[in-house]
Amino acid sequence: MSTETSKKKLLENPIANGIVVPIAIVLVGAIVVFGVTKLLSAERSYKDLVREMHTKTFGNRWVAAFELSKLISSSQIPEEDIPWLLENLEEIYNKAQDPRTRQFSVVAAGALQNENSVSLLEKAVEDSDTKVRFHAVVSVGNMSQGTSFSKWGKILELLKQKEDIGMTQAASLALATHRVPQAEPELVKLLTHENAVLRYTVASGLVNYKNEQAIPVLRELLELSPGKAGEGSLNEDQVVALKLSLLNSIKINEWKILEEEIQQVANSDKSLKVVESAKDLLKSLKN
Repeated sequence: MSTETSKKKLLENPIANGIVVPIAIVLVGAIVVFGVTKLLSAERSYKDLVREMHTKTFGNRWVAAFELSKLISSSQIPEEDIPWLLENLEEIYNKAQDPRTRQFSVVAAGALQNENSVSLLEKAVEDSDTKVRFHAVVSVGNMSQGTSFSKWGKILELLKQKEDIGMTQAASLALATHRVPQAEPELVKLLTHENAVLRYTVASGLVNYKNEQAIPVLRELLELSPGKAGEGSLNEDQVVALKLSLLNSIKINEWKILEEEIQQVANSDKSLKVVESAKDLLKSLKN
């Protein structure tokens, strides 16, 4: 796995809320450049930033795109302005030759979590740049279930890429979140993958299908302790995040499995958050 691949991070996802993946934050790596701090310091509205993206040279355009993605993530865009914003983001994406501008245009569009961003995301999952494709797949995963999307076949292709674990994880989460039927057998194949966190991610995703073939890996995850994940062992925070994600996924899907194992977690896990989540899950499964 390349260093660049290992530096990606999944954004929020319904089945992976808090899940830890062995890929770090592309956004952070992209802005650690001399002078960028000053460029980001001025307060500008999202409309100002869109204008800058239209008018700035490529060297500054991606910075405006990045700042826009941050602004969208941290504040509410008026509903009436979303169509205008998405129209401009797609226009900028179509014209941008530098991949960083396209990348952060996709991040900004995805942060809106609006079904009208589908047109842009359908283009971006086929982009020539790996980072652009990655963020497009993450954004699709964050869309509401039932959103019409025509490029599931492309994301299924990305799932099968063996050389990019980060992309495989992002694709598995997007496909599983939306319960894409043709993805289920491909996800099952990944349950034996040598990368432990990918196995846990896929198993948690298969909870959406209520696929019992995931149960052995789910048990492995529930019994996981820090430093016990094999190669690239996980720390305490990462283990907690993985368990919370799984417990949340089981609760959302109302899947009455592993009650004995979940009870054991509720009785003896070292994390208070995990214990509370397990107890809450057991209570909901009894109703």
